[in-house]
Amino acid sequence: MNSPRSDALTQALLDFNGKSTDVLERFAAAHQPDRSLVAELCDFAASDDRNVQAAATWLLKRFGLTGAELSPGQSETLLRLLLQETSWLSRIHVLQMMDTLVVPSSLAAPLMTALAAQASGANTFIRAWSVHGAAVLADQHPAYRDSVLDLLAAAELDAAPSVRARIRRLHKEFTWLRG
Repeated sequence: MNSPRSDALTQALLDFNGKSTDVLERFAAAHQPDRSLVAELCDFAASDDRNVQAAATWLLKRFGLTGAELSPGQSETLLRLLLQETSWLSRIHVLQMMDTLVVPSSLAAPLMTALAAQASGANTFIRAWSVHGAAVLADQHPAYRDSVLDLLAAAELDAAPSVRARIRRLHKEFTWLRG
């Protein structure tokens, strides 16, 4: 039998329309992100339903801002979304959470390949945050730093202000990029 919180979560995820986050904000305000809730959200994030995926990743990102932590397995579940066909919303949420995710060695190479491809895609926000994600990956796995330096050099030529702004932040955030 589902708990009232599980029922409320399922309903909030199903009610998310892909635009307004009001229903998700109400759920987040009413519930603390304990391990059980985070696990449930990670399960929903792996759903085939792109709208449910986007809602679950949005809540995980929101709860992450207030200190909720993910296990290495949960981090891997989210990172795998970047290797699959997902909605751009799910992708951006996971990319924006990269600072809090642990990239397992087994995913580093395919993830670097995916992030490099996304860094030259059509969506400017995905481009900007993919470069950020690649830098986070290289910070955790230094063998990828040269690849990221090449990626940053190409991204610095991007006409989108959001991409260039993200690169400036990366240079401030990671000392290995400064020298």
